[in-house]
Amino acid sequence: MRYNKFLIISAILLFAILLSANSAFAGDPARTGTAAGVQTLVPVGARDLAMGGSDIANTSGLNAIYWNPAGLTSMKNTAAGEFSTMTIFNDIKVNYLAIGVKAGQFGSFGISLKAFNFGDIPLTTVEDADGLSGKTFSPTFATVGATYSRLLTDAIQVGATGKLIYESIPRASASAFAFDFGIQYHGLGHVQGLSVGLAVKNIGTNMKYAGSGLLEQATEANASFQDFRSREAASNELPANVQLGLSYKRNFAENSVVTLSGIFQNNNLQEDQYMFGGEYGYGDLIFLRGGYLLANNISSDANLYTFTAGAGLHYKVGGTDLTFDYAYRDVQYFDGNNLFSVSIGF
Repeated sequence: MRYNKFLIISAILLFAILLSANSAFAGDPARTGTAAGVQTLVPVGARDLAMGGSDIANTSGLNAIYWNPAGLTSMKNTAAGEFSTMTIFNDIKVNYLAIGVKAGQFGSFGISLKAFNFGDIPLTTVEDADGLSGKTFSPTFATVGATYSRLLTDAIQVGATGKLIYESIPRASASAFAFDFGIQYHGLGHVQGLSVGLAVKNIGTNMKYAGSGLLEQATEANASFQDFRSREAASNELPANVQLGLSYKRNFAENSVVTLSGIFQNNNLQEDQYMFGGEYGYGDLIFLRGGYLLANNISSDANLYTFTAGAGLHYKVGGTDLTFDYAYRDVQYFDGNNLFSVSIGF
């Protein structure tokens, strides 16, 4: 067991050394905007978003499915469910549902669904460019995931999520399959409350649209009739990233707990980012949170997101845990995002 523990810690430290070589792993600004399936980057879970997404080393329960699947096994209850909703801009909403169970020594299992609601969009065509027909459509953007997490030792836990990413518009659709992997190590350097986390996200297949909507009529050279031809769509990578984070959690006074955290995020299709955050909890009842995102080599005008803030309330009724979380994310050029989460545990 000690030998396995040594190998895992060595792997974490190796990743830390590699990621510190910023020049070797820096995102390529020339490729920004070429990613597919960017819906996977829209966050869920108000607790972690309020901390700027910085606490991958300590994230736990159903929140962890999105941020670091290793944290699922830290569920406080045998079974739990969570629902969250957020309006990202105008009337576009993102809804999220997750369910998790603990299976003793076999680990923890979870399933999740994130779906976008675009409302009704006027349907326009070449013949009806102004949408005077009154017809509407609504794109389908959804991510369905299955997560498994377990403890390797008292200090080390791992997890993985397999997910299907699906998008469709009238007469055309695209899909991809991807994995998220995560590790959490608590008590780093035998320091109580000091944790390190590693998450690798969106490692999977490319996405490419196909369908009858990409067909167009054309006339062959030296021919007098039209035939249908397929217009080839681009095939693009998913927005994969690697995150390495540290977190320090300390109890002080009688009922107060403070958590400070930060991560470095390496992106394959955009510039690298740094996230910092903190949480203050009183009596496992009330929580106050804040966070800040810093993008590498990006001007302030191009940095869409900056600070986050939020609060949480945890209340126990008999054998049932109820948690209400709220997060606010500042958005440049648009109204800020408001994310509400409700979770229940048994």
